Amino acid sequence: MPRQLDQLPADATTLARRVRALEQAVQELRGARRASLTAVGEGGIKVMRPGSDVPAAVMLADLGDGNAGFQTTSADGTTFARLEAGELTFGAGGVAQVVPSGITAKAGVGAALDIQSGMIGGSSQAHILMASGDSPLSPGNGAPMISLMWDGAGSSDMIVDVSGILLPRNIAWGSVTITPSAANTPTSQTVSGLTVRGSTFTGQATAASMVPGSQVTGVGVTNATATGLTIWVTRTNTTATVVNWMVMGQ
Repeated sequence: MPRQLDQLPADATTLARRVRALEQAVQELRGARRASLTAVGEGGIKVMRPGSDVPAAVMLADLGDGNAGFQTTSADGTTFARLEAGELTFGAGGVAQVVPSGITAKAGVGAALDIQSGMIGGSSQAHILMASGDSPLSPGNGAPMISLMWDGAGSSDMIVDVSGILLPRNIAWGSVTITPSAANTPTSQTVSGLTVRGSTFTGQATAASMVPGSQVTGVGVTNATATGLTIWVTRTNTTATVVNWMVMGQ
């Protein structure tokens, strides 16, 4: 009756060779299993989903427009994201966008970064929406959001909607209290220390008063600049008056 020991190779060298051959065979089997959903061809790599002829992802030397890049496609094949030649674009299969949706880096033009939404068929125009992570995307509930939305059919205008506090650097505002030096005498106060962006400036002011025209007979602004403005008040008496002001640069 043969013993298990009799089935071993006659020497250690032969045993080592057979073990090595077995390891190589196992590695080849593992590699074949991993590559079953991967196609490697000239100029690119495609990753296929099980049971589907739609590539889940491709990395090709030419994505069809002469540029090399990487593209992933949704499981149902309806949408895709593509990265190529400094551009990240988003689209839908079979939908021709006149202007693509995506992000484009323009290093040669002042290092600009363009974010744009696409126009489909010349009439249906998408919009851009930026919101905080916890926003339910509703502008009326106080959640921070900025949207750039098309004004509708027949219009080429876009509506910018900012849900939150807008802090433009070319506008400054505030309040001062002015006590007239005498009745019916224009009295001024200068606001300084501003840093308003722009090359030309406009100033506005209005009195916070319940007696405009009867006791507060005049409010004015002069010398509006990037750093401040002068506010004037005239009253029929010497009551201290709160004046709200604004400087705008352009």
